[in-house]
Amino acid sequence: MTGWIMLGSGCFVVVLGVLTLTGSRGIAEYTRSPRAGWGRMAMGGGFVLDGGAKLLGFSFGAGMVVSTIALGIILLGAVLQLQAGVFAKGGHAGDA
Repeated sequence: MTGWIMLGSGCFVVVLGVLTLTGSRGIAEYTRSPRAGWGRMAMGGGFVLDGGAKLLGFSFGAGMVVSTIALGIILLGAVLQLQAGVFAKGGHAGDA
């Protein structure tokens, strides 16, 4: 069951990343760069990779290697999103 959840959520995040890159969803003013889309795609790809390995029934050793690679891809996606300013606050409320 966890494999299906990881696969489904990973595909959803990849689609959000593609929509951010193509401009269909629009790059919000706080992202400042298309790195946010690439970061989302990397994070979603990591979840898809890990969930796919669980669903395909990889052996323990192979599953561990795939999970380690997936974790690295997820961390890369998080770093790309942080550099793009996805989690930065939009502005200060008291500056009016």
